[in-house]
Amino acid sequence: MLLLVFLAIPLLGGSQCSFFYSSGGNDKDEQQADAGLVIIVGDGALVDAPVAGVRYESGALAGITGDSGEFRYEVGNTVRFSIGDIALGQPVMGKAVITPLDLVANGAADTPAVINIARLLQSLDSKPGDEVITIPPEVRAAAIRSNAALSSAIEYLDFSDEPAFVNAASQLVAVLTRGYPFTAVLVDADQARTHMDRSLRMLGNRPP
Repeated sequence: MLLLVFLAIPLLGGSQCSFFYSSGGNDKDEQQADAGLVIIVGDGALVDAPVAGVRYESGALAGITGDSGEFRYEVGNTVRFSIGDIALGQPVMGKAVITPLDLVANGAADTPAVINIARLLQSLDSKPGDEVITIPPEVRAAAIRSNAALSSAIEYLDFSDEPAFVNAASQLVAVLTRGYPFTAVLVDADQARTHMDRSLRMLGNRPP
C-alpha cells in the first residue's frame, strides 16, 4: 500500500508554501521514487469580478474557487478551470490573478473567445448586481455531458466561433438557470466586455 506523508513548510515572502511529498513501500518503482518531491503552492484569484464556484485543477491540487475567486495552484504548473464538463478556455500557468484574457491564447480585450468566456460566466451568475460572479453547486452538477438536455450544447460549445457559441451558450444558460429566481439570458458581447473592463480597471489590471 502506498503511504503518503505531507510536511508543510511555509516560505518567507509572498503567498506561497511548499509541501514535501514522500512515498514508501516495497514496490521497486515506489522505492525509486522514495526521494520525494517538493511542490510550491501559490494563491491566485480568477477574476472578471471575482468568480466564485468554478472548479480548478493544478497538478495534485483541485477545488472550487471561493467568494473572492481564490484558488491554489502548483507553482510552475498550469491551472484548468471548468464548470462541470464545460472547460473555460485553455489551461494557463498559475499566477496571482487570472482573467478571461489569460484563458485564450494571445487573448486581448477584443478577442471574441475572451469576450465569450466572460459572457458565459456573467450569464450564469446567480446573484447579479453584486461584485461577485457566483456559480452555484447545482449548476456545476447539471453541466455534465450525461445530462441529455445539455450534452450537445457542451459538445459544440466553441468560444472562438460566434454562431456556434451563441447557439450552445443560449441553451446552456436556459437550462442551467432554471432554478434561479429570475429569467437569465445570454449576456451580449458589448455588455460583457464593459463589465470585464470595469472589473479589471478596479483591480488595476486594465486589459490591452
